[in-house]
Amino acid sequence: MRPSYLRIALCAPVLLTSACATVHPAAPVGTSRPGVVRPTGIVPAGHTQLEVGYTHAEQDGRARDLVGETLLRVGVAPRTEVRAGWASYQRTTLNGATTEGAGDLSVSFKHRFNDPRAWLPAVALTAGSTLPTGADVVSAGEAQPEAALATEWVLPYSLRILGLASHRSAVAAGDRFGSTTLGAAGRMPIGGRVTGQVEYTHATSTRVGAADVGQVRAGAALRLTHEVQLDAYAGRADAAGKHEYLVGVGLTSRW
Repeated sequence: MRPSYLRIALCAPVLLTSACATVHPAAPVGTSRPGVVRPTGIVPAGHTQLEVGYTHAEQDGRARDLVGETLLRVGVAPRTEVRAGWASYQRTTLNGATTEGAGDLSVSFKHRFNDPRAWLPAVALTAGSTLPTGADVVSAGEAQPEAALATEWVLPYSLRILGLASHRSAVAAGDRFGSTTLGAAGRMPIGGRVTGQVEYTHATSTRVGAADVGQVRAGAALRLTHEVQLDAYAGRADAAGKHEYLVGVGLTSRW
């Protein structure tokens, strides 16, 4: 563990939460889960939102479990939030051998520049970095700066079209390389409390020998109360002719 990075990740959202003394009425809770392509929405100023999840994935005898995927979001201004995340406790089993450990933490901010109007999309920027705080067997070992641009069009019948373009300065086995993800999604309410989303993402890497990864995912979120929401998804990732099947569930709570 790297204590200095850990203090930064844990203290930043706590200090910012205490600074938000004025809380305004908010719309029903909305989560950045369950997709990779995410909407442009911001947690209202003065509110804190916690998103947690679990993912199970299988590919050719390899099984991965990601327990405790966590994102803490704090609204600090009408269009800006700060974030602290944890990549989860990761457990991978292959041919009877198991590798496991706590993943890296991350810190970032998100700013929404505008609301959607007519055919003009809302645009939001998220920028931050992972921090090398995890167990040696799963940690990147170095910080991984990342920026993502999200767009959101609101169409008739409450259909929303989402776009994503992100780039990370990634690290694996001491090798630093660029990782770029492009994606698109359709999101639509299904009844009064359920929202469905279907998406496709395509990830490319500058790492020598790395294959492109395409992923299709379908998910839904169920709002239980004004401040609590459940979600679930299923998907398939394809790389170099191999398929990985993923399922996940999550919970979001705002206060």
